[in-house]
Amino acid sequence: MAVNIPVRLVRKDGETIPLNVTTLTLDVDRSINPHTIPFAGGERFAFDLNMSKAVILLEGVITDDDLVSLELGRGASASIDFSRRRELRGYQPVTTNLIGDGAGNDLTSLAESMTADSFDHKDTPELTLKAADNEEAVIYFIKSSTAQGYNLGGSSNKYHVAIHDNSDMNTAVEIATNLTNLINSSAGPTSNALSSRFTASLETSTHSGEANTVVKITQDTVGKAGNNNFPSFKAARQYTPIHTRFKGGRESGNEFASMSAGDKVMSLYATLNNSNDGGSIVPLINATQRIRTGNKLNTKYGDYIKGIQIPFNSTIGNTGGDKYVAKNFFMPTGPFHDQDSKHPEQAENASSEVSNPQDNNDKAFIKGTVTKATFVQIGGEPIYQFNIQFVPVDHII
Repeated sequence: MAVNIPVRLVRKDGETIPLNVTTLTLDVDRSINPHTIPFAGGERFAFDLNMSKAVILLEGVITDDDLVSLELGRGASASIDFSRRRELRGYQPVTTNLIGDGAGNDLTSLAESMTADSFDHKDTPELTLKAADNEEAVIYFIKSSTAQGYNLGGSSNKYHVAIHDNSDMNTAVEIATNLTNLINSSAGPTSNALSSRFTASLETSTHSGEANTVVKITQDTVGKAGNNNFPSFKAARQYTPIHTRFKGGRESGNEFASMSAGDKVMSLYATLNNSNDGGSIVPLINATQRIRTGNKLNTKYGDYIKGIQIPFNSTIGNTGGDKYVAKNFFMPTGPFHDQDSKHPEQAENASSEVSNPQDNNDKAFIKGTVTKATFVQIGGEPIYQFNIQFVPVDHII
């Protein structure tokens, strides 16, 4: 396991549970039964139908948070993927191009119907960000030769990002770059209104594999105050990029505002005894559903253990000065994978967050659930040993 990066259980709502794992066992059973061939001098044959069984065993200890090395406090973060949007086909969520899908249900068709430098189109996408201090900012995606800014034309008093430059449609990379530059700029009604609250950077899409099409937005204020149901989009479904809400905000390690060993065991034990994935009834807990239901879907289904992040030290593709770079184990399944798609160079960095716990192709984690857990308190002290059995599963009903 990678140094100073914990194994994390992944919940259905995308939150993670760090574990102090001391022993990790990855077990695979190929389910091959050899049979001796009569009169063949002991030769054997077997059918290998690629029906493997897998289990991950975790052993470790749970202590009060002030007795172990804690992860540093951090601001909540969210991501917006301008290369893909999500739609339902039948009962299954699928992803398709946001910029141009060839069917007229995309940003290209919207931009063609827009008036230059106008905010008045009925389907103009509006992105709302909410900071840890509860200040909100609304950003409009419009047609304009001005890539991004505030108070366009001196009278709008609005933030904007251009999706079309009045001549051509901007690419996903260009739109993501425009939004990143806007957030990191001093534009706004007061100097640094956005950049004093958020920091934006470009990342590679886990859905399309396209570089610099994802904007990662991080709250500058460290702590849980930044965890909220934003970013949110006011737009028709076909114009909304895949995005995640602000999450992962954590108090600084020097503040004892965390959980005791008993608190952690109590929470895990109660969750594992009674939690429900929701199956196909709840294919995805997204921002729209959270707003519409008052977060009740997250309250009912969000704590279900949906996956696991297991870090390891890799030397492949490491261009830094250190020997290793920490990456996450991933487990590609399905008939279309080859030796390249299963190579360690495809692994995501261990710092990667799970954008969609429902996604079978998200390499930031291994999808599955906990099937057995044992917690043993040691000598009446606030220390518990645990043995957790995790089984990789792609589809849970």
